[in-house]
Amino acid sequence: MYNILLLICIITVIQSKLKVIRPQNLINEYIDYSIANFGIIPFGHRLMGIVDLAYPQNGCSELRPTYGAHFILIERGNCTFVTKVKNAEKAGYQMAIIGNYNDDKMLSDFTMADDGQGYQVSIPSVFIKKKHFDILKQNAQSYKVEDPNDFKIMMLLKFDVVQSDKVSVIFGLNIQDRESFRIVDEYQPYYQKLKDQDVNYTLVYFMMSFNETTSGITQKDADCICSNRYCVFDPDGYGIGTGRDVVYEILRQTCIFQKYPDKWFQYMDEFNFKCAKPQAYSVCSQQIMETQGIPKTEIQNCFDESFVDKNTSQPTKNETNAINILLENQLHIYQVSGINVFPAVLVNSMAYKGQFSGQGIFGEICNSFLTPPPECSSEIEGYSPPVLDQSITLYLLILAAFVVLFFLLGFCLFRKMIKSDGERVTKPQVNEMVSQYIKFYEGKDKQKEGSI
Repeated sequence: MYNILLLICIITVIQSKLKVIRPQNLINEYIDYSIANFGIIPFGHRLMGIVDLAYPQNGCSELRPTYGAHFILIERGNCTFVTKVKNAEKAGYQMAIIGNYNDDKMLSDFTMADDGQGYQVSIPSVFIKKKHFDILKQNAQSYKVEDPNDFKIMMLLKFDVVQSDKVSVIFGLNIQDRESFRIVDEYQPYYQKLKDQDVNYTLVYFMMSFNETTSGITQKDADCICSNRYCVFDPDGYGIGTGRDVVYEILRQTCIFQKYPDKWFQYMDEFNFKCAKPQAYSVCSQQIMETQGIPKTEIQNCFDESFVDKNTSQPTKNETNAINILLENQLHIYQVSGINVFPAVLVNSMAYKGQFSGQGIFGEICNSFLTPPPECSSEIEGYSPPVLDQSITLYLLILAAFVVLFFLLGFCLFRKMIKSDGERVTKPQVNEMVSQYIKFYEGKDKQKEGSI
């Protein structure tokens, strides 16, 4: 529920801006950009550097090495984005800036696609409008390599994140895509590091909905449940496995994560290597749950109770007239979150871009805390441990001083009261005892005189 509310409240994509630092009059406005879907994106960090022009300008072949410049301008076209950025990295640049053909609005869901070789790229890259690229290009063409850096373009970029006290993370997964399992496996140790922090996780699996309102699309009943409301494409063509087998496994994995998130990571690792055939998912799942110590009965109850009658909202065994609460929630988040490819990761509703890695996701989560925990110290630029506000510290010191003073005064008053009581009670008693002692001896002396 928290994820849904957060997504509705901040569904707009927060984009960072490129800014020309020098010369100041070159581009007075911030430059919109889109981040590539490959390379390592330093979320929460700033990059600043001198800008160079690529030679050759389309960046499709080996580039002239950098001579102190950090960013490189590359024209779009003639080869893939990955090829251009890979050549820029080989030439020694820290970031590539690629210009579009036109000045169309920079759409939030546009990404420079990975051609399958993106894993070879480490540096980030961004995509900008033609008008901004042409201004930068014209200026960069006018200076020579030997010119002082003061005469060259310098730009600043910060890869912003959406920060909050409580971080929301959505994992978009596809059971039939091994990349999804790799991401889960790599993130597991970081999940453990953040286990005690305020991070809320939600799973959204790749799934489709074909019901009576869907026109022009037909889907086999064997690949769906609940009257074609939750479907997955046939996983093995003419094989025995069906999309329904996959949907049921999605539901089992959702229940395991809901009940035992720690064990879910181990379950996913085993499932990836042991459960290859969709028709055997159910049996294979039972075996893994047994080896991992996951109560099978509890997971089955979660599975069964998630089906409710459309009209009465009561648990039902009749899937024909039912909706599934857990899968319905996933479909809703899928629709409002803007996920368009799987696997995907969203942190505080902002889509993770760049090469997927456990450390990269961990870094974005860490930078999304308003007050990052100590576990995130390695990922935060200029990190310093959380400290108490000075005013609170001063208040606590004053309060402590008053408490100490109170006890000292109390102790002094207590001693004075004891002394006063001693003088008031003890002195008369002593006087009385002395008087009795004197009377005793006086009486004794009289007795002696009488006897004589």
